Amino acid sequence: MTEPLLTIDDLAVSYRARRERRTALEGLSLELGRGEVLALVGESGSGKSTTAQSIVGLLPEGGRIDRGSIALRLAGGPIDLARLEGRALEDIRGRRVALVPQDPGTSLNPVQTIGASVAAPLRIHRWGRPEAIRRRVVELLDRVGLDDPERRARQHPHELSGGMRQRALIAAAIALEPELIIADEPTSALDVTVQRRILDLLDDLRGELGSSVLLITHDLAVAAERADAIAVLRGGRLEEAGPTRAVLEQPASRYTATLLADAPALADESPRAPRPPAEPFVVVERLAHEYGRGADAHRAVDDVGFGIERGTTHALVGESGSGKTTIGRAVAGFHAPSAGGIRIGDRDVVAARRDRSLRRVVQLVSQNPFASLDPRRTVAQSIGEPLQNLGAPDGRRLDRRELASRVSAAIAHVALPPDAGDRLPRELSGGQRQRVAIARALIIEPAVVVLDEAVSALDVTVQAQILALLERLQGELGLTYLFITHDLAVVRRIADTVTVLRQGRAVETGTAEQVLLRPRHGYTRALLDAVPSPDWLRTSSAAGIDPTPLEVA
Repeated sequence: MTEPLLTIDDLAVSYRARRERRTALEGLSLELGRGEVLALVGESGSGKSTTAQSIVGLLPEGGRIDRGSIALRLAGGPIDLARLEGRALEDIRGRRVALVPQDPGTSLNPVQTIGASVAAPLRIHRWGRPEAIRRRVVELLDRVGLDDPERRARQHPHELSGGMRQRALIAAAIALEPELIIADEPTSALDVTVQRRILDLLDDLRGELGSSVLLITHDLAVAAERADAIAVLRGGRLEEAGPTRAVLEQPASRYTATLLADAPALADESPRAPRPPAEPFVVVERLAHEYGRGADAHRAVDDVGFGIERGTTHALVGESGSGKTTIGRAVAGFHAPSAGGIRIGDRDVVAARRDRSLRRVVQLVSQNPFASLDPRRTVAQSIGEPLQNLGAPDGRRLDRRELASRVSAAIAHVALPPDAGDRLPRELSGGQRQRVAIARALIIEPAVVVLDEAVSALDVTVQAQILALLERLQGELGLTYLFITHDLAVVRRIADTVTVLRQGRAVETGTAEQVLLRPRHGYTRALLDAVPSPDWLRTSSAAGIDPTPLEVA
């Protein structure tokens, strides 16, 4: 390793949870070399984001550093970030150390334009005059791959897709060309082509500026392709660390071997058994949707159609802004399309979208679990809400005891700890909040579930468990899934059929095996070519360690 830029020594962090404190990190020690990438991997709740927040002094309310040091070695000498407060910390944050947060939906001010958000660090650190800052903002938005950056700078967060908002956050983080960039799941909401562009951008910055990157990710293929070293966390403790190839080819920890075994892959999955043709249960016909009016109108979906047979999974894939979420929300009855029709069985979704009974038929798991959960309600209250509003799947009203029993079972099904029901959303990791959203949608036992990036925030172990859960429930209950994702390896694992979208139009539809292994369209081939998949990662021997599934903490 080169000379270290960042050294974490014996770091311990805890959070106040009602009348007790919970340990989030215990005795963490790490080093990140100058100009290098260190990937932090591990399950949700393992302490990855807490590590990042500790470095920049942005622990949530109730969080504190109990002991240890975080040394940042700058030209004037090392600075212990764990001891900085107030103005001294603000002077470092953004200028010398920048954070790309995990959740773009809650990290951008909804009443500020994108340009104002990207300009914030430039203004805070008095980078230049207003006109120079405006030009710099446009340059940054262009550099992270946003089309028409001048227009995007004038827009508000709700006018951009999730992937576009994530790129705006990255633009803000790199505005002052910091020595250390902490990227907390920076590509979890991005399709593979934009993911490659963002990761290439981070690599370019390292080359130009000598910046170091602390990359927090649950995607082992990304870590394998981009990181110089890997540190594996579990339950707030360091399992193992070392050069990337050494850790992933010859893991010393059974837990690391389990992560490798659970990682989905395009080539490794056996194709789902073909089914005899049947009448589609969900039918989408010539769907179109426009946002805005007049000169500002944007046609997000244009003449898209497909069918989903009962009990099967249809995946929508494509770049951010391709119309996937717009179609999913229309199928779930959350908005009326500008044109076209949607039918589930004999029910016209567009006509029935204001009917409460439609919620028994179709449920949506949204892309952003933090925004979709009431911050004042406990996990148990959120999961049980559909049963309270609609009753049991058979229509009965449930008493308190049966409601609590069903909620406890739902919590267990999605691999949350038993005491999660008593917690608030802010006390959970991003991946844990996503599992709450899935449990809430499935507890009513709908016929159709629209899953909008439902596993994108999950580490590979929990992702594998959730995908297995979705498959099991589909077999037991005959559920039909519309699965929206940018992860083509997950599509290979779970989907029967696929539609590939580009700029609102369907460019290819077929079985998952045909589309992913024998694509006909050049755009589909470009998506597949952008998937990170180092050849050596798939030949890892795992040092003979048995990757037995581990109990989720």
